[in-house]
Amino acid sequence: MEVILWSIVLGFAILATALVVSLYYRHKYDPIFLQLSELLSDKELGVTDKTNTPAGQTNKPTGQTEKLTDKPTDSATDETAEEDKFNKVLYEIQFSLLTDTIRNEQLYTMPKFGRSDMIKHFHMSGKRISTLFSMAGTSVPEFIRECRLEHARQLMDERPEMTLAEIAAASGFVHASTFTTDFKNKYGVSPTKYREMKTEK
Repeated sequence: MEVILWSIVLGFAILATALVVSLYYRHKYDPIFLQLSELLSDKELGVTDKTNTPAGQTNKPTGQTEKLTDKPTDSATDETAEEDKFNKVLYEIQFSLLTDTIRNEQLYTMPKFGRSDMIKHFHMSGKRISTLFSMAGTSVPEFIRECRLEHARQLMDERPEMTLAEIAAASGFVHASTFTTDFKNKYGVSPTKYREMKTEK
């Protein structure tokens, strides 16, 4: 009998706990999901600003307004400008996340790392990746080359025991000759001369 009684009490305790937890998380996260839902609904309906809507009225999708504005073309231009601004910020954030990950994980040290590897690693389309780099004023090969050269120079500064061939390979260059040419183009001196200058100091 006591076992049955304790089982009932325990059951009620579990139900009460579950109810409290459910109410807590609903109170905590429902406003967030509500805002997201409203934003998505507004986006689908073409509504861009709800802050100035009088009480009791709702925004209507484009093309369903009861009264035409005096300058509809200006409104459309403003909306396009806002959308372009939003897309630009979105591209900048994506580019920053992508390039920071490549640098932090040193993905560029893989000899044949390129756009196809980015597609697999970041689950993004090749077109999207190319657009991100293009909007940043560079390209995938240029960015990877810059990362490799910076890495190589750091190794030359910190690891004097490494040969130039080892540094080139450790930085992701397939051929030491390519490393030498790219290094000279960027820093104005060959890797050998750069190392001599560092040693003299």
